Amino acid sequence: MVHPECTPAVCALADYIGSTSGIMNYAVKSDKKEFIIGTEISIQEHLQYQCPDKRFYYLTQKLICPNMKSTTLVDLYNCVAGNGGEEILLDDDTIVSARKCIDEMIRLGS
Repeated sequence: MVHPECTPAVCALADYIGSTSGIMNYAVKSDKKEFIIGTEISIQEHLQYQCPDKRFYYLTQKLICPNMKSTTLVDLYNCVAGNGGEEILLDDDTIVSARKCIDEMIRLGS
């Protein structure tokens, strides 16, 4: 199970390509008992808790996202509530290009 931003060679070997939530849903619903995961390593902990009868293996122990680890739910809440964070302005071309990746992750995660 991998994210679509993995290299094409990795994606070609995957049984499932999708978003983090898609990866988690696939593993929970699957009747398979062993999985190799190509996503942030903390996802394995969540899956192991949800599926104690299944085994999960990392592609590598180096899949740690420092940005994912530095932003907390409190940070997100404060930002949405207008009590923190910085506004990031992007030009239209950047937004359109980024949206393609997001749309593809959503499509593959469905």
